Amino acid sequence: MRKGIICGLTDQIADFEDTCGSFAEDSEIIKQLELEKIENEINEKMASQGKRFLNYLLDLAFIMIFIFVFYFILGIILAIVSPSTLSDMKEGNMLLQYLVSFIVSMIYYTSFEAATGRSIAKYITKTKVVTEIGEKPNFKTIVIRSLCRFIPLEAFSFLFNDGSGWHDTISRTKVINI
Repeated sequence: MRKGIICGLTDQIADFEDTCGSFAEDSEIIKQLELEKIENEINEKMASQGKRFLNYLLDLAFIMIFIFVFYFILGIILAIVSPSTLSDMKEGNMLLQYLVSFIVSMIYYTSFEAATGRSIAKYITKTKVVTEIGEKPNFKTIVIRSLCRFIPLEAFSFLFNDGSGWHDTISRTKVINI
């Protein structure tokens, strides 16, 4: 207290008034602090588990509608082109059904989230997908995110950690409120 202002770098009485000539900013520390600040802001905006579950249910309903429309159009085309193939499909080929569900789901999630960061359900709930630092995810990240939705038991991954699913964790994305 008797010495006055002490320089934190030299432990001597400060020999400056407004700026310190020997002070050197550590750009790595500044970047780290800025990233931590952004991550904290993103974490504060994260969508609740209830909203995420509503997104899941709404997206599932929309995917089912798209699958129905796909089969309807496919049925019309096959009725015109190859009626015998149409009768074969009525018997219920489970592999074909899984394949169509996978393709439609991939197209649904990838196209909507890559273009806007939001699926139809996310428009309704006013949420969107961002990277861990709040930026719009690139196409590769969205494809990885969409593929990860098909990991067995992925839906149960929301019960652990911070309520993020494996498709969030693996793709390093978050869903935030807008």
